[in-house]
Amino acid sequence: MEKLADLPPTALIALGVTLAFIFVVRHFGLASGEKTGPENKAPIAAVIVDPTALNKATAALEEHTTAIKRHTDVVEDVAKHVDFLGNEMSRIREELRIRREIERSAR
Repeated sequence: MEKLADLPPTALIALGVTLAFIFVVRHFGLASGEKTGPENKAPIAAVIVDPTALNKATAALEEHTTAIKRHTDVVEDVAKHVDFLGNEMSRIREELRIRREIERSAR
């Protein structure tokens, strides 16, 4: 607080205007929030209570879950195949290394 007195007057004015602006925006934001009342809650409740929309959403979610499970199974299967291919490539590399060593020793 003591350092505020050392600031130039333009900086103090800018600080004051900024703080006032923040206070005004907050005050009017709270005031506008109080103006919105229960009249907006009825349409939202009607959508939530509508059983057909809820049933459709539930069915769509179940289909999505099934598709994700199938996708997960496929990805796990692909991971197993990639692991198998990696092991086979390591074996081939080792066989090639052994063959190269045999050819070197035969020379």
